[in-house]
Amino acid sequence: MSKLNIALVGAGRRGAGAHLPVIAKLKDVYNLVAVCDIDEAAATRYAKEYGVTPYTNVRDLVAHEELDVVDITVPGVAHHAIGCFMADAGVHILCETPITVTLPTADLMIEHAKANNVKLEIAENYYRAPRERFLSKVIEADVIGEVARIYRIFYEGGHHGMSMLRLRAGGAPKSVLGITQTSPVIPIIDRMKRDHTSERWSLGFIEFDNNATALMVYSNVIHARSLGRGQTGISQIDGSKGTIVGEAIYVTPADELESGAKGVAYRPKRTTIDVDGTNVIDNISLELPEQIVTWENPLKNYPLSEGQIAVADELLSIATAVLNDTEPEYGAALGRQDQEMNIAMNESGNRSKETITFPLTELTETERGTHESYQQQYGHPIEDLEAGIDTFFPRR
Repeated sequence: MSKLNIALVGAGRRGAGAHLPVIAKLKDVYNLVAVCDIDEAAATRYAKEYGVTPYTNVRDLVAHEELDVVDITVPGVAHHAIGCFMADAGVHILCETPITVTLPTADLMIEHAKANNVKLEIAENYYRAPRERFLSKVIEADVIGEVARIYRIFYEGGHHGMSMLRLRAGGAPKSVLGITQTSPVIPIIDRMKRDHTSERWSLGFIEFDNNATALMVYSNVIHARSLGRGQTGISQIDGSKGTIVGEAIYVTPADELESGAKGVAYRPKRTTIDVDGTNVIDNISLELPEQIVTWENPLKNYPLSEGQIAVADELLSIATAVLNDTEPEYGAALGRQDQEMNIAMNESGNRSKETITFPLTELTETERGTHESYQQQYGHPIEDLEAGIDTFFPRR
């Protein structure tokens, strides 16, 4: 397989700390040639650590480097500006989540990628985690039957949560009902260096076109794991003949169906191997009385920790798409849909719990507010790509 030249844009942002070490381990796939950040100190620090060239402007980066792929980890409000610029330069894109902050800006980036025959992958990594890949295998094997309800409470929500709910439901979103509340909290700075002075809490109830339903509770403070929030999260998937709670799979023996139908909990077993001094997952397996379900780690030859596997997976998704001229596994369409679900839930809450149906066909007040806030904060319209390229977007 040919090696691809890759640069990371947003070296001082949250994605850099997770992406750069993994790129360095995918030596047979990528040549890391540069890092870029408008903050010169951050660009210089990461460039020195990885032995590459630092840049403080994407225009200079594209002018001086022969790039195949760019890994965009700047804040979400800048995704469309940097993404459109890179697409126009013919550089394939892996973009951090969310795809963009509103649907019009997402459509803008998708249109630029399509017009320039550029592959666009979104770095949604929750479903790519080994545990979630394994649970997908369990559901596909009909262990719990047809999925009816999904609960994701006190876990990461937003577009991440919507992605997981949609995946587990196995259908397309039909409607959403949202309840939102804002309450003050003492000023805090979370583990990702984000400032919080209020908690924006939401509850979402989603219906899918296959009659599955989902319930999600989320807030920015839960996401940050701050103030003790989200310490007892509930992840439950109810099927027609069983349930998954966390990683425990509940199956009811046939002779119990008419005498209580109590489920027996089975827990998966992880098998690991040593790869260059790193303890790497070889497989996750579930042994049931009548069947065995196993997920084999396709990246077991790389020295990747469990937390790094999902990041490597998304990096290899865009590489495979570029090298084989295929579509990325997740891609822009699903990235847009998951953000559409997130926007719709917030819109429902803002409309006093009005049920919102899909697809969204007009600009929502939620998005309008995002656009107005952007212009007020940065001094130019959100669709002004040229201005956006040269703007410093601090991590909030």
